[in-house]
Order: sequence, then C-alpha cells, then structure tokens
Amino acid sequence: MSKLSVSQAAKAFNVSRPTLQKALRDGTISGERIRKGSQDVWQIDQSELARLYQPRGNLPAVDTAKDLAPEQGLAVLKSSDIEDLSAKHAKELEAIRAELDQVRAQKDEVERDRIQAERDLAAAQAVAEERKRMLDDVMKLLPKPEETATSPGWWAKWFGARRS
Repeated sequence: MSKLSVSQAAKAFNVSRPTLQKALRDGTISGERIRKGSQDVWQIDQSELARLYQPRGNLPAVDTAKDLAPEQGLAVLKSSDIEDLSAKHAKELEAIRAELDQVRAQKDEVERDRIQAERDLAAAQAVAEERKRMLDDVMKLLPKPEETATSPGWWAKWFGARRS
C-alpha cells in the first residue's frame, strides 16, 4: 500500500494535520517515522487512515491483490474464507454464551446456598442464646455451695502446726 505524509493524508482524508499528529503520538493510528535531513517525517499507510477516517474521494484505487501480496506477509482473503470464519466465530460465540449461562446458573446456586447458610447461622445463634438464657435460669435455682470447714493439712497433722 502506498504511504502518505501527514500533509498528504490531511488533504486526502479531510482531517487536520494536528489531529493526525496527535493520533500518531497517542497510538490511535500507526505510522513510520523517517528522518529526512534534520527533520522527522511521518509516513502513514492509507489503510491505517481509512480505518478511522473517510477518504475524500481523490485517492487512487487500492488493488488488494497487488498490495496485499503474500511476500509481504499478508494474505488475501476470499469471500468464502470470510464466510467460513464468520460461521466459526458464530459457533464459538454460541459456545461462549452457553458457558456463560452455566456460570450464571452456578452463581445463582452459590448465592442461594449463601443465603440459606446465613439463615441457618442466624437460627443457630438464636438457639444458642436461648439455651444460654435457660442455663442461667437453672443456675439461679441451684443452691449456693456451702463453705466446708477445712481440715488441717498433712503438714499440720505431722508437725502440729495450727491453722487459724
């Protein structure tokens, strides 16, 4: 494909030079920077420009069979190839949608399980609180243990020391 300078591209695609220079700087369009004398000059491929901007109409027609030559590492696609790729992508898209539906169903099931677990936890905590309250009530009904008289320990028995 033929390459255009920024000025030529601006004229051919009815876009301002600053707009093209900004697009080159931020990577929106790609180009090749060539040093001419003491200045750098951008060379932009027509197809790169056509990807974003509408041509003015005075561009030479692009011969894709010649410009997209296999020796340049590019392949020319036939309409049957494009249809095959479209069918393949449609099948892949359908498979991805089916997998997404399965994941959504699993997510919903996990969410239901989480909600049920929270309910079970709340019920268990309520039962534990009730049992604690009942145990405290029972403890209040039990008589307090009486203090028992302490008998002298074995040291006192043997050596006669008295406890006070």
